[in-house]
Amino acid sequence: YVIGGYRQSGLSVWHPVATVYAYDPDTDTWEERAPMPTARGALSVTEHDGKLYAIGGYDRTANSAAVEVYDPVRNLWTSRAPLPTPRDHLATATLFGKVYAIGGRVNGDYRRNLSVTEVYDPVTDQWKRAADLPTARSGITAAVVGGRVYVFGGEGGAGTFRDNEAYDPARDAWQAMAPMPTARHGLGS
Repeated sequence: YVIGGYRQSGLSVWHPVATVYAYDPDTDTWEERAPMPTARGALSVTEHDGKLYAIGGYDRTANSAAVEVYDPVRNLWTSRAPLPTPRDHLATATLFGKVYAIGGRVNGDYRRNLSVTEVYDPVTDQWKRAADLPTARSGITAAVVGGRVYVFGGEGGAGTFRDNEAYDPARDAWQAMAPMPTARHGLGS
């Protein structure tokens, strides 16, 4: 599934869209699905219980607090409790039934990075604050391995980051890990 993002519009490449496409590797074809309720780019998406959580982003005028959940079986979107700290270029991950929204930036400005970590409980539809990411950054990626959320790379006013920091939900604590061999942002994991 490819959800939201930016497309070129005239001379601007920053026109947010709400389109959703599903790719079928067996037939090598794309199918357009129900559009996301809120058009935005620089959002993050994570999966929980077969549903896709589209979180945050930027609509070219302001950050979005939208949390919209897509059910691919029913081809239906529902809105959930808004993200307490609206932001773009954040990372999300799902671990032990909770959804984590990590880092990001304010209104597309990488000189205004955030270290905020917030945890969403899909059962109660509530967010709560967790320990801050040690290094405020955006344009990051996150991955779950061995009961921890790892956050890699990013960018800021001083350039790109090599940082690799791991969050342990049992301790509500971050730990600096071995940095990446090369600094980078806008990466995937």
